[in-house]
Amino acid sequence: MEYPKLIQETIALLEEKKGEEIVAIDVRERTPFTDFYILVTAPNMRAVGAYAESLEEFFEGKVEDLRKIEGQPESGWVLVDGGEVVVHIFTEQKRRELSLEDLFLKSLA
Repeated sequence: MEYPKLIQETIALLEEKKGEEIVAIDVRERTPFTDFYILVTAPNMRAVGAYAESLEEFFEGKVEDLRKIEGQPESGWVLVDGGEVVVHIFTEQKRRELSLEDLFLKSLA
């Protein structure tokens, strides 16, 4: 699948930050509030916060309205809502625990 430029650039940023298991899920046909979910695993809680900060800075120049950042790095999960794209940043343990990827993919089936 050829992703839109914003999604490609978001993935590239996460790869540059050494994000792992990056998955982009196209939800344009399924939800009115975003076009893509991106899920990424960070190696530790500190990296969760660093990824969120980097995304906030990145989206400031790219999206019309950075809607919100939710969660705390200490919880192992932070959500960055960039409008067209919602990025979920997890520690490995929290990603397995929440299984959002399975939930999103099942809801799209």
